[in-house]
Amino acid sequence: MLLPPSSSLYVNSTVQVDTTVGCEAYDRPYIPSQNSTTYEWWYFDAVSADGRSSVVLIPFSGPIVGSHYPQFLLQIVTPEGEIFNQLIEYGPKGIMYVSTIGDGSSGVIGDGDFVWVGKPDLGKYDLKVDLERYNVTGTVTLISAADPFVLCDEIGPGAATSDFWFLNWINLMGDAVAVVDLKVGDERVAFTGNGYHDKNWGPVHFRQYIHHWYWGHGRAGDYSVVWYKMVTYFGTIKSGAWVSKGGQTVVSACVEDNSVDVVPFGNNVTIPPNRPNDTNNIEGFNIAINGGEEGDLYVFVFEENVWTSGYAGTYARWIGNLTGGRIGGEWGSGVGVTEQMGPFVGPS
Repeated sequence: MLLPPSSSLYVNSTVQVDTTVGCEAYDRPYIPSQNSTTYEWWYFDAVSADGRSSVVLIPFSGPIVGSHYPQFLLQIVTPEGEIFNQLIEYGPKGIMYVSTIGDGSSGVIGDGDFVWVGKPDLGKYDLKVDLERYNVTGTVTLISAADPFVLCDEIGPGAATSDFWFLNWINLMGDAVAVVDLKVGDERVAFTGNGYHDKNWGPVHFRQYIHHWYWGHGRAGDYSVVWYKMVTYFGTIKSGAWVSKGGQTVVSACVEDNSVDVVPFGNNVTIPPNRPNDTNNIEGFNIAINGGEEGDLYVFVFEENVWTSGYAGTYARWIGNLTGGRIGGEWGSGVGVTEQMGPFVGPS
């Protein structure tokens, strides 16, 4: 499937939003034609093995942080702790192409500002940044260490993402080996570490429905982990977690109770968050997962090294250290990335 330039992508009418993931390529565009409310993005990140450097790359369309035309969001944390944030909006003549071979996607946004090439089996993604006007260039390579999955459903031909229809989510790389070689101005940001790739899409902006959302991923020893907790304005709580050990999935849970819980900690942390970006006093997150086939309990602790404020104060992101494992078993340590989105303003 191929997305044409945005001038022919955008339509002033109702559009089809696909929520069945297994009938075509997993990493395909799920909204081939966009209107003024729909959105879709491909998310990639990498964090260094010491948990102090990172890169996040998000090509997307839709009014998530700007207009409904193609945009590219880039964030880099350097080894010295400097933070580079850049949002590029391409306007009605902006170009964003996405094609698929097998289950993998390849795409380009702008005049080659960001290019990604995915293998048909989702085993590897090669990313290239060429933003000379912002003095940022280089490459990121992600080599998968986990099978794709859909939270709240089994991956396969009939898998669906419609559990929360306003925020569809498929995970293409829950964990990956990352090799990063970027140049930011005169500084080189080069590291190996953990990588990740997922994608989201929906018919309307999720801020109308979600009060706040915790999400993150990481690696702790032999464990690869993805977690989230979503709280809506209508009193619904949905949490989920995916845990893999040595490449084998041991937990894939989607619940509406506290059997999967994500709780921030720190000095005077407010739960639930009471204002946008009420985050710089958060020191980490406790993640408890009771969802193993044998009723096992898994506990992970994320401790932040670097806090970054997200776009327009609507989310925050941390990179840091992750420790944990199965209660009664051997624990491991590593690094991860986590976010708080919201609280948003709610229904209008």
